[in-house]
Amino acid sequence: MKIHAKAPNRIDLSGGTLDIYPLYVFLDGGYTLNAAIDLYSEVTLTPIPEDHFYFYSEDLDLKRDLSREELQAGLPQGDFFQLLVEIVRFYEPATGLKISTHNQAPKGSGLGASSALLIALSGALNQYNRSYMDGETLIHYGADLEARSLGIPTGKQDYYAALYGGINAIHFGLNGITHENLELTPSFIEKLNQSLVISFTGQSHFSGTNNWNMLKAFIEDQGKTREHLHAIRQTSERMLDALESADMEHLVQLLDEEWKNRKALAEGVSTPQIDAMILAAKEQGAWASKICGAGGGGCMLTLCPAELKPAVEKALQENGATIMKQQIAPLGLQVNVISD
Repeated sequence: MKIHAKAPNRIDLSGGTLDIYPLYVFLDGGYTLNAAIDLYSEVTLTPIPEDHFYFYSEDLDLKRDLSREELQAGLPQGDFFQLLVEIVRFYEPATGLKISTHNQAPKGSGLGASSALLIALSGALNQYNRSYMDGETLIHYGADLEARSLGIPTGKQDYYAALYGGINAIHFGLNGITHENLELTPSFIEKLNQSLVISFTGQSHFSGTNNWNMLKAFIEDQGKTREHLHAIRQTSERMLDALESADMEHLVQLLDEEWKNRKALAEGVSTPQIDAMILAAKEQGAWASKICGAGGGGCMLTLCPAELKPAVEKALQENGATIMKQQIAPLGLQVNVISD
């Protein structure tokens, strides 16, 4: 028997960073809006008779073999396999396992691949243990495990896209977290897909660093951080209305507005290379662009008229970007038991 699980990565439309505690408390709540895309993080579990755990990252060709005693001791912070080991240690499988992982996204993509992998591994172990925790419980444990592994506060938006798929509105506030899968018309989702360009800038990023800098800047009232985060909160509320009313014109205006406020949050959110790519896309008719995740590199989301998509993609490529042919994924976490 094997267990295979896959979870989609995401593009964030508006309100990233607002999902970090206690930032959304300071802001009196706020929406994060994102969309799952058909780019996946995958896990395969193979039970083995010996009490040993074999970790293998297929995309990076990295391996780590641990006895149960070594698994229980954990790995040092910064080790590539640390978070995966934390998850397996938490779920305490009764037997040894071979754990193979694969991220389709490039490393440092800003598409939430590590969180999607966490959800995929949690879902697979949940199935293997037959504990059948619900999705919100998987998110709760996963977020705490990732924060402990990184040693800094983390957001939760990535887990919702990975678990539920589709286009998500997640509200973070004093009364807790509420999640809604937006039921948009098929014609509007198709219009979004036809207008959507996702590209990898070639620069990897580490979301924890930028998010931590933004949180510290808010607490210490540095520059105009508070002003720009309040503006992003308002943008997200208006973007939710634009999505629900299928108003593409308003949506792209708000995407541009979100990016202008986001890149002003902290030094390094944008770079000269990113600015050049966004300008090149705009010169070929793109409506709006923004970096996914905390910024500083990774992947970029661009919306443009469908008929101008080839020209926009070419302009991005000429400025060093790699075009990724992804679309919105309607399904979230999928777990399958494969018989021998």
